[in-house]
Amino acid sequence: MLGTFAPFGRAGRIWLGALIVTSLAGLSAYCYQLVFGLRVTGMREYVSWGVYMTNFVFFIGVSHAGTLISAILRVTNADWRRSITRMAEAITVFALIVGAPQVIIDMGRPDRILNVIIHGRLNSPILWDVCSIATYICGSLLYLYVAMIPDLGILASSSAGQPTLRSRIYKFLSLGYRGAPEQRRYLERALATMAVIIIPVAISVHTVVSWIFGMTLRPGWHSTIFGPYFVIGAIFSGTAAIITAMAVFRKVYGLEEYLTYRHFRNLAALLFALNLLYIYFTLSEYLTVWYTSESTDKRLIDTLMGGFGSYGLMFWSFVVLGLFVPAVLLAIPAKKSIVPIVVAAVLINIGMWIKRYLIIIPTLLTTFIPAAAAGATPRYFPTWVEWTVSAGALAFFLLLFTLFAKWFPIISIWETVEGVEELGAERIGVEIKSVPTTGARGPVLATAVCVIAAVFFVSGNSAVAQEIPKPQPKITISSSVEEGKKMIVATVMLDGKPLSGARVGFFVQRRFGLMTLGAEETIDDGTAAVTFPEGLPGEEGKLQIVAQIQTPAEYASVQTQGSFDGGTPIRAQTNLFPRALWSPHAPFALVFSIVSLLTIVWGTYVFVISQLIQIRKGAKT
Repeated sequence: MLGTFAPFGRAGRIWLGALIVTSLAGLSAYCYQLVFGLRVTGMREYVSWGVYMTNFVFFIGVSHAGTLISAILRVTNADWRRSITRMAEAITVFALIVGAPQVIIDMGRPDRILNVIIHGRLNSPILWDVCSIATYICGSLLYLYVAMIPDLGILASSSAGQPTLRSRIYKFLSLGYRGAPEQRRYLERALATMAVIIIPVAISVHTVVSWIFGMTLRPGWHSTIFGPYFVIGAIFSGTAAIITAMAVFRKVYGLEEYLTYRHFRNLAALLFALNLLYIYFTLSEYLTVWYTSESTDKRLIDTLMGGFGSYGLMFWSFVVLGLFVPAVLLAIPAKKSIVPIVVAAVLINIGMWIKRYLIIIPTLLTTFIPAAAAGATPRYFPTWVEWTVSAGALAFFLLLFTLFAKWFPIISIWETVEGVEELGAERIGVEIKSVPTTGARGPVLATAVCVIAAVFFVSGNSAVAQEIPKPQPKITISSSVEEGKKMIVATVMLDGKPLSGARVGFFVQRRFGLMTLGAEETIDDGTAAVTFPEGLPGEEGKLQIVAQIQTPAEYASVQTQGSFDGGTPIRAQTNLFPRALWSPHAPFALVFSIVSLLTIVWGTYVFVISQLIQIRKGAKT
């Protein structure tokens, strides 16, 4: 069971090197994005969420593998769980570490993430998501650590005569655990408490993630089914991730006696049930939208299912290869072979990533007012930067998993030994016939993919020309009186000199958009002017005037605005917002509910930590 601790072989070093190179390639691509902005990505005005948010939802979903599967199996006292819980719990932690930062990567100004904390509104689902994910990460780390304490005690005692860095880490983290009855009582209490509390925390996380979509008025998103739909999808992809990880470690480290066909068959039965549930939810989601056939929803359905365009091909690939083919593979017995189960798990994970992509991109491209009416053709395809960052994120996830297996037992030693002694090997699903002597055999899976990704990054990076940013003009706006008429004057300067011949558009900011006043070209002194709009209503008699350069095209993004007197005063409304959760002032019931739930969860964490302190004190007596 400690075979993963053996030094890397040649293939193992290649695998580790490929993961490190790919991770660094992703980091370099992100640094490139930081320098040149989101223009190096495929995201534009219509599509502000792309591959990064797809990765976020996917990894958060995979993270449900550990806590839900492990915790539910512990609570229900499923004896066969003992060989897989550690692997599942590790998947949770590493998926969260990689998935949560994807939101920051998606931002053009990552420093502004602090605004969510400083200026966050408690009635915003985004703040709910931040709170729930932070709580989930802390809880998952604590859950993984509590379950590892007995194994750390075993490793600390076995390496007591070897004063190495590894032995010191084991000794510090083990809290002096020796398996004394008092220490065991505190450990079981802490573990049972964490197994219970982590289940609602895990469910709440993906429910809140779904609310970020479901509480937005977008076609295909605004649905009450999204909460359970996302949770089932998360457990579905998480279970498939566990099966894939089990197959890799079983093959690479010769753990066939501990990860047996029974474990794969039991998880396959669970995966099959989740597969049928997800097919049901998918049918319910799209059939409802398709049947009502509202204009915007109809365009979304046509984008997803009509013809064999890029999204149509992706959608039907997800349905066939990600749902129905795995269902057939899982339903048919394979005579003690785990190959069909593993193939189904891999197809499900690929299909679920595609599904998350289809949830985000086609909806953002399908606006309530067709973009064609404005002469625009929105499209999105990820650039090499986005693919490289995504490959780096996946490589970093695998790197964390690989290093974890080299430092800590990937199979829970104390639970397996305890199960064999108390219940018997057959009862817990292991097939121990002799002490395993297999050494670590270096993994070779996916090495070629990682190397190709690294080469792709290097070649792509060299092919991209380093653009030198051009100076941008500055535009100021003022008012003047000419021949008894009030005018709005825009002055355009470039490098301190007037810019003539530039076409400037003038607009008035209204509640639902901009109202056009007119457009004029700048003369020799860099000014352009239009008549001030008389009689327009404005709050406290003020109008917000916007001036924007329209041509030349390279300056089209430059604009400014100013507030001017001259509008018709309107009476201030006492209540501008309806009685809704999105109104500026969060209802007391919402604040009380969120604070109460967080207090209960974090209070439970404090209780578990107090039990760990008692374990430490027991080591000193």
